[in-house]
Amino acid sequence: MAAFDKIQGVMDKTVAPIASKVANSKIIDALMGGMMCTLPILLGVSVIAILINFPIPGLSEWIASSGLKDMGNAILSVTMNMMGIYIAFFVGLRWGKACGLSGYNGGVITGAVFLSFIPLQSFEDIPMASFINTSYMGSNGIFVALVLGLIVPKVTAILLSKLELKLPEMVPPMVASSLSPIFGTIVLFSVVWLAKWGLTFTPWGNLFDMINTLLGTPISYVGSSPFAYIVVCTLQSVFWFFGVHPNVMLNFYAPVIMALGAANTEAIIAGQALPYGAWAIVALGTAIGGQGNALGISLSLFFAKSERFKAIRGIAFVPSFFNISEPLMFGLPVVLNPTYFIPFVLNIPICGAIVQLLYSLGLGAGYNPTIQLPWVLPQPVIAFMQGGGGCLIISLVVLVVSVLMYTPFTLMADRQALKEEAEEAALAE
Repeated sequence: MAAFDKIQGVMDKTVAPIASKVANSKIIDALMGGMMCTLPILLGVSVIAILINFPIPGLSEWIASSGLKDMGNAILSVTMNMMGIYIAFFVGLRWGKACGLSGYNGGVITGAVFLSFIPLQSFEDIPMASFINTSYMGSNGIFVALVLGLIVPKVTAILLSKLELKLPEMVPPMVASSLSPIFGTIVLFSVVWLAKWGLTFTPWGNLFDMINTLLGTPISYVGSSPFAYIVVCTLQSVFWFFGVHPNVMLNFYAPVIMALGAANTEAIIAGQALPYGAWAIVALGTAIGGQGNALGISLSLFFAKSERFKAIRGIAFVPSFFNISEPLMFGLPVVLNPTYFIPFVLNIPICGAIVQLLYSLGLGAGYNPTIQLPWVLPQPVIAFMQGGGGCLIISLVVLVVSVLMYTPFTLMADRQALKEEAEEAALAE
């Protein structure tokens, strides 16, 4: 622990002041607080996500045949897979209050603007009906939700300062708070209307596809080397830190993954050496517990002493053990938390380099790409099933390195949390 104490001393003098200043920002508070409000939803459905995908012989078949799996997927589709709309509402609500908006206006208006930018679809055989593409509410929409959550309440507050409807004092407060924004919102939604129309003349067609395409453009230049895979995963960590789900970027890299995976599969079936073995083995060091080897963060929380971190540890560890990291990302949170930016972004290149070193030493030579397992299985189990003891060692080494990387930063944040808790306790006395 002496080494950790020295590292903490350096970080307390360098990183901590900057992190504290950023963390005290009202904007960061709105973003982090808004995302933490989604925690009950994420935790409430995480058990369903584990059970309907967990391969217990007999149980998984019964869940599928009974219809429970379809019902579970339906629930996940409108909760975990539609986090964009919830984040838009909660971030808009918290930032709206900071901007001076009353009641739920910030959240309601932001949510409405978010939905307004989603392109509607219609089908010829179902006349007089329009449909919302829910994929824009999930991973493709989180970054848009964060941006709108900051822009819409601020613009609304500015408009209301100039165009607020003044009502007589005899009008009940509840009615007054609902009617006072009417002129401001007329202007706001007129701008949204024109902006949505203007986007139809762009190559993307809508706000969501524009952002996702611009983010995915760099991926089109990425090749098949292990270094390329590490670059992609590192960029995923960067964007995930800012609230953009890794799947947004992964979608653009998916053709590369499919092509190289197919080449490896064909080679092993033919009894030949894997042409992209070094590339494939990198995956063992990039997603243990989720993006950025998030299980390492969960394990680092066991060194924490504050009540806040103990609570997060209790509710986030099990989901992250099964590679569901959203409760940790939005509950701790890691997203937009300056304390975790450095280890979260650097984890992938460091662990990726370690994986390649171990692979060059002969570990992981037994990797078999034909063995496909459910993604909710713990990563070390997947590693062992796909590549035996060598791959298991690689996975465990990466996990240990991740814990060592995250622990100093967790302890630094924990010390701050302990200080805040002590201050709150003193005020309560």
